[in-house]
Amino acid sequence: MADDIIIPEPTKAESAAIKSIKEEDVHKICSGQVILTLAVAVKELVENAIDAGAKNVEVKLRDKGLESVEVCDDGCGVKPNDLESMTAKYHTSKIQKFQDLQSVETFGFRGEALSSLCALTEMSIITRHRDCSEAIKIDLDRKGKIISRNCHTRAPGTTVLLTNLFATLPVRRKDFERNIKKEFAKMCQILQAYCLVSTGIRIRCTNQAPNGASSLIMMTQGREDVLSNIYAIFGRPKLGEIIKLESPLKDSKGDVLNQDELISALQANAGDNANITKEDISSLYNRDFELEGYISSCARGSGRSSKDRQFFYVNSRPCDLKDISKAVNDCYHSFNNSQYPFVYLNIITSRQEVDVNLTPDKRQLMLSNEKLLLSLIRRSLHLTFDQIPATYKLQNTTISDMQPQANNIDLESIDLIPLSTAEKFRNVLSQWKRTGDTAGKAPNVTTKRKCLDEITARTLKMQKIHQFLNTEDNKPSGEYDYKSDPETDEEGDKAIQFDKMQLKQESNAFDELVQKIDCKVLTPKKPVCNFIGTKSFSNSDIDTANDVASKDDNAAPPIIELDVSDSETKEHSNISSQFFVTLKEIEDSLKAEDAIKSEKESKAKLERLRFKSEITPSQNKSAEDELQKEISKSSFARMDVIGQFNLGFIICKLDNDLFIIDQHATDEKYNFEMLQRTTHLQYQTLAIPQTLELTAVNEMTLMENLPVFEKNGFKFSINSNGIPPSTKKVSLLGKPFSKNWEFGKEDIDELIFMLQDAPEGTVCRPSRISAMFASRACRKSIMIGTALKKSTMKQLIQHMGEMEQPWNCPHGRPTMRHLINTAMLLDDAEINENK
Repeated sequence: MADDIIIPEPTKAESAAIKSIKEEDVHKICSGQVILTLAVAVKELVENAIDAGAKNVEVKLRDKGLESVEVCDDGCGVKPNDLESMTAKYHTSKIQKFQDLQSVETFGFRGEALSSLCALTEMSIITRHRDCSEAIKIDLDRKGKIISRNCHTRAPGTTVLLTNLFATLPVRRKDFERNIKKEFAKMCQILQAYCLVSTGIRIRCTNQAPNGASSLIMMTQGREDVLSNIYAIFGRPKLGEIIKLESPLKDSKGDVLNQDELISALQANAGDNANITKEDISSLYNRDFELEGYISSCARGSGRSSKDRQFFYVNSRPCDLKDISKAVNDCYHSFNNSQYPFVYLNIITSRQEVDVNLTPDKRQLMLSNEKLLLSLIRRSLHLTFDQIPATYKLQNTTISDMQPQANNIDLESIDLIPLSTAEKFRNVLSQWKRTGDTAGKAPNVTTKRKCLDEITARTLKMQKIHQFLNTEDNKPSGEYDYKSDPETDEEGDKAIQFDKMQLKQESNAFDELVQKIDCKVLTPKKPVCNFIGTKSFSNSDIDTANDVASKDDNAAPPIIELDVSDSETKEHSNISSQFFVTLKEIEDSLKAEDAIKSEKESKAKLERLRFKSEITPSQNKSAEDELQKEISKSSFARMDVIGQFNLGFIICKLDNDLFIIDQHATDEKYNFEMLQRTTHLQYQTLAIPQTLELTAVNEMTLMENLPVFEKNGFKFSINSNGIPPSTKKVSLLGKPFSKNWEFGKEDIDELIFMLQDAPEGTVCRPSRISAMFASRACRKSIMIGTALKKSTMKQLIQHMGEMEQPWNCPHGRPTMRHLINTAMLLDDAEINENK
């Protein structure tokens, strides 16, 4: 294989003339753009098998495709006379001219796949046409030319064998070997899409490990309905978890709508449908539009924790439809905001309305009037989900518990518009408090702490903040008890008291501190020089004196007598001294001062551009991007602590920049990352082991990552004796349990999905375990209202340099924001002084 790789000479300047590329080189260049991954290679071969009319398709992998890929079908086969052109570039039986693309019904149509595979791998084909009595085996070279041809025995159909995929592309081959787990998972995801949509076709996929053991990855039974394929691939879910999509062209009673009724129904669903015209609807009815599909019920617990089972088709062609996927998920979240649905959506429309010739893998499509299509999909989802009753489970609270508290809230008196304040740090504090510290909590809590509904609790918080910050100055000041969020520690966080006068005093104190920094920089340390007499000398006077002196070389240099007095010495004595200085020395000194001032101004301007985002929730993303770009982990060790503001925030300085750090959010994020990284959860043994019905792909992922599951508190038993089917080899022996937190099958599925895309060595945690760690971290962290020593504040800042992502706490609260550049204050002070 190494002999086939020829390293070319570097391109020289003499080759700049425009020349045609050789046909052999064109073939190599284009082939690498057609076959990108293992998934695309398998997809092309499976599509050829289905296009050939096969009823049975078998995909056989060795070492997940690293060693070889074989696809065998029982289709019509290839005639002996067509073997030469079968692997030639742009040779196909699917279309004859460009206009045929508007009516193409097959998966393939360009005639590139087999030719491109020849250039990237070692290929051999065994085929027998249904009209022939014997099969033929051919071996092909990199150009797709037949190098050997022999008789063979097999039933009608075709077998394609690929060995050493990407052997001719060393860089891609190394990447393929390094990321084989991800490549294999993506291949299975695409193959599942063809398994679901191919009714009446039995598709089977197996993998043979290097030790010779073979395992079944997936298989369909060849039934004529999609639902049977769904059950064959993913197992039979509970009754009612997967429901059929309603037709958007019908009303809630099942009657077909006429064109005017459909326009009114679409315009009623959303305001963005106002541009839909009768012509659009008329065209829709004329092209036999239809939506076929199944989706998870929107009832709580029927969805999934990830988007790993969502399949979209146009005229039964699997494709990637990002806008449609977003519309489906957004609509589903309006009914169930904590989960993602299983989706099988097949859009049936006129083939003239679809452009399938966009990308080499044919996964990207262009649809005519996509806005109308999105409106119809949203209507279909609303018709489907409106029939499902909405339920919500309250945890450890009753209506009688909530009623007295809810009745005391005047919702109309609460202003949710962001408040504007005169004091800068009061505005900072209000923004921080409005962000909130909503710690994650377990499903069940003690009855000592009556939990309000989330909306009620946040409404109370906004009312208290608004009432506090808008208290008039002429009212008597007093202590205001601002209690922490009701979702925090079970014992209750410490009550936080805010005094409005104290808040102003601390704000003024910090302003004085900044002024002291300003004065410290501006106050000269050297003795002040005052000119004796009332005459003041300007630059023009100095220039005139120099001109006079230059005319007479023998003339003595002009002398200026100065009175030198130290401001500190004046307070204790009246001692003064005199010294003499030349105009030339004064001129040089003035020029040096101008140069220093100019350099400082330019530096300050550059520093001002580093942080431009304001402290407001609407600019959180841009503020985080600026901090990520400008602040490195080593920068935290160089920060100087100035002090603590309002018993909740640390003011620190790095060079000329001042920053404000939330002491609770920072400590919480550090504790959270430590728990994520080091905690090994214990498991509780189940009385009866639970057999898990996983897909073969998920089962392989689980078995390959058993240490990760054990670190998260899951204990499994693997039955590898070959008796149970491949989807039932794993049994759950124990699962994590921590006080009121419970975990189960959903967390296992989520962790499997995370492991398929996670880099090697990444510590993966299901979202519920992360939420539990976030709640623990919140309870053990330094609370707002706690006075800190300077050493403790310095330690918190140093901890930020040890975090992977220090800009937000686990609950989304910002940890650090930029306040101001002190160079700007110095420039303003100098301007005022000059004035």
